[in-house]
Amino acid sequence: MEIVTPEKILFESKVYVIDDDLRVKTGNVKITESKVMFLGTGSFKLVNIPSIKMIEIRKENRWGFLSAGSIFLITSLVMYVFGIEFGVQTFLSALLYFVLPTLFLLVSLLLIYWWFITRSYLLEMFTDFGRRFKIRSKNKDDLFEIANAVELVKIGAVRELQKRERSFV
Repeated sequence: MEIVTPEKILFESKVYVIDDDLRVKTGNVKITESKVMFLGTGSFKLVNIPSIKMIEIRKENRWGFLSAGSIFLITSLVMYVFGIEFGVQTFLSALLYFVLPTLFLLVSLLLIYWWFITRSYLLEMFTDFGRRFKIRSKNKDDLFEIANAVELVKIGAVRELQKRERSFV
């Protein structure tokens, strides 16, 4: 079922969100004369444009995943070097010098891959009463188009253009 708005849709864009659990969610952002609507998979958000006080676009790199993956990678390499240096003679040394470093290596590769996939740009709209409205996208240009459309509606430029078009007809 789709939400029907009595207002004319001025701008529409598709955004992609990659969550922390590596699920890709898609959604449509629609901007009307007075509202921003985000219809995503499993969620719907509606914000009045006059209540938006600040817009922020930033790159969210998620450095924690990269640093944790690098630490696990270096640790596994050091453990492999100790395994080569001292050799595997007992079950405990096999566990310490082969099984544990292999586990660390797999976790580090997963974390580095996770960092590569989840870094994106974030558009945050701060509204009255301290509420936040977040939209993520891999493409920065889409978020700038959304921010520009919101600002044009906010300053009333869209209504002025519509009045001019009606007067020429």
